[in-house]
Amino acid sequence: MGFFEKSDRHIMTVLRNFVTKYRQLSRSNFLNIFVRHITNETKSWERKYKKVTRIDLEKYWNKKLKENWESRTVSADDGKPKFYCLSMFPYPSGRLHMGHVRVYTISDTFANFYRMNGYKVMHPMGWDAFGLPAENAARDRKLDPTEWTKSNISYMKQQLKDLNLTFDWEREFSTCESDYYKWTQYIFTKLFESGLAYQKDALVNWDPIDQTVLADEQVDENGCSWRSGAVVEQKYLKQWFFKTSEYAESLLDTLDEIDEDVGIKSMQRNWIGKVNGCYMNFSLIVDGIERPISFPVFCTNPEAVFGASHVVLQFKYKNELAHQLGRYGAENMKTKLLSMSFPDDPIVLSNCFVKNPFNDAKLKVILSDDYLSKHDRPTAILCIPDIDEIAKNIADKFNFEYNNVVSSNGLLLNSKDFTGLSQNEARLKILEQCKQLGINSGKMTSSKLCDWLISRQRYWGTPIPIIHCPVHGPVPVPSKDLPVKLPHIEDLSMNTGVSPLASVQSWVNTTCPKCGAQSHRETDTMDTFVDSSWYFLRYTDPHNTKLPFSKDIADKMMPVDLYIGGKEHATLHLYYARFFNQFLVDQNLHSHREPFKKILAQGIIKGQTHQVKSTGKYIHVSEVDKSRDVPVLRETNEPVEVSFQKMSKSKLNGVDPEDFVNEWGYSITRLYVLYAAAPFEDIHWDVKTDVIPGVMRWQLKLWTCVTKLLDARNKIPENEVNSGNPPIQLLHEIENIVRDTNKAINDITNHYKKDCVLSAAITCLMTLAKLLFNVPEDIVQTSPEFEKAVCALIIMSAPMVPHFASELWSGMQLMPYKLTNHKWESDVLSQNWPQPDTSNKFQLIEYKIKVNEETCHSIRLPEDIDCGLTEVKSSILRHKKVKRRLKGNQIENFQFDKKNFVIHISTTTEK
Repeated sequence: MGFFEKSDRHIMTVLRNFVTKYRQLSRSNFLNIFVRHITNETKSWERKYKKVTRIDLEKYWNKKLKENWESRTVSADDGKPKFYCLSMFPYPSGRLHMGHVRVYTISDTFANFYRMNGYKVMHPMGWDAFGLPAENAARDRKLDPTEWTKSNISYMKQQLKDLNLTFDWEREFSTCESDYYKWTQYIFTKLFESGLAYQKDALVNWDPIDQTVLADEQVDENGCSWRSGAVVEQKYLKQWFFKTSEYAESLLDTLDEIDEDVGIKSMQRNWIGKVNGCYMNFSLIVDGIERPISFPVFCTNPEAVFGASHVVLQFKYKNELAHQLGRYGAENMKTKLLSMSFPDDPIVLSNCFVKNPFNDAKLKVILSDDYLSKHDRPTAILCIPDIDEIAKNIADKFNFEYNNVVSSNGLLLNSKDFTGLSQNEARLKILEQCKQLGINSGKMTSSKLCDWLISRQRYWGTPIPIIHCPVHGPVPVPSKDLPVKLPHIEDLSMNTGVSPLASVQSWVNTTCPKCGAQSHRETDTMDTFVDSSWYFLRYTDPHNTKLPFSKDIADKMMPVDLYIGGKEHATLHLYYARFFNQFLVDQNLHSHREPFKKILAQGIIKGQTHQVKSTGKYIHVSEVDKSRDVPVLRETNEPVEVSFQKMSKSKLNGVDPEDFVNEWGYSITRLYVLYAAAPFEDIHWDVKTDVIPGVMRWQLKLWTCVTKLLDARNKIPENEVNSGNPPIQLLHEIENIVRDTNKAINDITNHYKKDCVLSAAITCLMTLAKLLFNVPEDIVQTSPEFEKAVCALIIMSAPMVPHFASELWSGMQLMPYKLTNHKWESDVLSQNWPQPDTSNKFQLIEYKIKVNEETCHSIRLPEDIDCGLTEVKSSILRHKKVKRRLKGNQIENFQFDKKNFVIHISTTTEK
C-alpha cells in the first residue's frame, strides 16, 4: 500500500470502514443507507424515480420532518395573523382508521398552507376520552378504564406522529383528565345557577345493551340506539337536562356568520325549526287539589294568553302525565289515563285543569293529537280560540268560555294591564312577566326542539357536580371544591338503571355546602357530548388552572377559522357546541358568539363490502370467488352482494392505515384521501381505481421536471444561463409558462381559501406539471420563468405531500446558477407561498405583419421591444409566410407602428 498517496490512503481507510459496516447490515438496510448517503451526503440527484427511491426518501424525510417539527420554537405572539385550524378530536379506540387519516390529512394540509402564507397557525389535538366503549372494554378485560384509555391514547398518538401530522402537542389534553373535566363541571354549575340545568322525572330512552339513557337525538328512525343498535325501551327516571331550547332564537340569528358549502346551515335551521312560541309552566289541578307538578305548556302567542280556553295534551304524553300524577297522589286520574286507548275524537279529562297564572282561570285539559302535525315536541299546547281555528272549533264544541283578546287593528283586548298594546309590545312585556313569575325564562323558542337530556347511568364520564340536600334540594358543588373526581371502582359489572357510582358509599355520602346537613352526591355522569361542546375553547389556553380559559386569549384565538370533521356531526355536535359557546359568551367568558367561522364537513370512507345474499352475513373478500359473472361464496356457491359501506370491523371491510402506508408510502396515502373525492364527498375505497396510477404519474412528471432542470443547468456555463432577454422565438413559450403558472397559483390558492376542494387543487398541480414536462430544453436551461414555475409547483405540493416535496426541494437546492429569489437555505415548508407574476414582462401584444399593406402573418411581442428590434426584424424576415410574400424582392422600408400594433414592410418594385 506504500505506493498510495496520503489522500489515497484516506480513501482506502474510509472504504475499509464502510465495508466493515456493510457486513453488519442486511442487504436491504445497506441499500437504503447507500442511496441516502449518495443523495444527501454527496449532493447528487437520483435521476430515476423508482419504488426504492420512494421508500428511501420517505424513511429519511419521515424522521427529518418529525425532528424539524419537534425542535421548532413556539412563540407566544410574533405579530402574525392567527389561523385556528381544528379537526374534531378522536375517541381513543386504540388504532387509527382511514376516517382518521382522511380528516387529519385534510387539517394538516390546511395548517401547512396557512403557515406558508405567513399565519400563526394553531392546530391542536386532544382526546374525547370518556364514554361507553372504554367502560365496556375495561369491564370485559377487568381493567380500570383509565388504564385502558391511556394505553390507547399512547398508541394512537404515536401513529399520528408517525404520519408526520403537524399537531400542537403542547396543547394536548384528554377529557377524562380531572384538569379538564373540572372545568366541564364548572360550566355545569354556571348553567345550573342560570336556570339552564334542571332535573325532572322523565320518560326516557333506555338502551338495554349499554344500560344507559339516550337523548332523543341518539335514537335512529327505527327506534334503535345510535351506538349499540339495540331496540330502545322506555323507562321513567329522574334526569338532568340543559335548556338548549332557550337559545333557539340566538342560534338561528348567528347562523349567517358560518361559511360552509354543503348545507350545514340549512341542517341547523331545520333542526332548530322556526321560533314560534314559548313554554309556560302551569300548575295542574286534579280532583280540586293543586298538585306540585310543573306542567310545561307551549304557547304560540304569549301576548294572547288572557284568551286561553283550554290545553291540549298530546296522546303520546299521557303516560308521562300519569306517572307524574301517581307520584303526587292522583291515583284515580293516573289509572284513567293509563287505561285510555287512542281517541278518534278529543277527550275532555274530567276533574283535571291547569291554572292560567295571569288571570287564575282554570283551563280544561283535552286529550287530542290535533296539533301533532304543527307541533311535534311539546307535551301540551295552550289553545287560544281568538287566534287559532282548531282551538275555536274545540272550544265551541265543548262550550268552553274564552275572551276575544286581539282587535281588528292588532291591539290587545280584555288583557288587564296589557290592554291597548300592540301584539309585539305586549309579547315583550308578557315574556318579561313570565320571567318574574318563574314560569318561563322570558325567551321565545321552537316547538321542534326539546331540551338536552345529559344524564347517563354510567361510570366513565364527568360526574355531575350536584349535592342533594334534604333541606335545600340540589346544591351545586362550590368552585373551590372542584373537580369532583371519579372514585376508583374495582367491579364495573352491568347495572340495571343505577349508576355504578351509587355503590361507592364513601364517595356518595357527603355534607351540604350550604347548611352542613348529611347529603348525597349525584351519581349520574354527563353525556360525553358535553365534554366535546367546549373543548375548542380549552385549546386556546389548555394549562390555565384558574379558569376554563383566559378571556383575552380566547378573544384573540377564536373563532375557529376552519373546523373539519365528519358530516355525521353536523347536526347534534354542532348544535350543542354552538349552544355552549353562546352561553359562555353570555357569562362574559369570551366574545365570539359563533364558535366556527368556516366548517368543512368531510364525507365518510366506505369500503367494499361483501354479504351473503340469502342471509345478509358479512364475509371477508378472501371468501369470495369473483371469477364468475356473479360473485359467489367459495364454499357454497351462494350469491354474494358487493356494495360500498362505511368501514367497520363488523362488516369486514376496513383498511388498516399502517398496512396501506407500508404498501404505498406516506405521500400516496395522503394523495389518495385528498384526491379520491372532494372533502365533503364520500370515498369509495378501491385501490384498483385510477386514483393511485394518476397521482403516481403526477409524481413522476414532477420528479422528471426537476431532473430536466438539473441536467439542463449543468450542461452550460454560468455566463450563458441568464444572458438577458430570451430569443424572440421562445417568447411565446415563456408567456405560456408565466400564464399557466399564474393561473395555477390563483386557482390552487382559491381552492384552499374559498371552496376547500383539495382534489381540484391537485388537478391544477397535475395540469401545471404536465405543461412543464413538455417545455423545450433551451427554455429549461436559461429561463427564470421555468425555474419559478417548477419551484411554485414544488412549494404548492408541499402542504399535501411534505415528504415528496422536501426531497424535490433538496434536489433544487443542488441546482447551480439559481435565477429566482427563494429561501434556498431553508426547507420547502419554510418557503413563502408563491405569488402570481404581475410584472407583465411577458404579456405579449399581437402585431399584424403587412407586406405592401397586405396582412400575411401576425406575431406576439413584448410591449417594450426597442432593445430587441434587430432580433425581431431578423426573426420576422425568416418566417416562411413573410418570405413567401416578399417573393425575394428587396426591402425598402421596415417600420413598427406601436400605436396600431402593425409592422409595415414595403419592397421595391417586383422584378
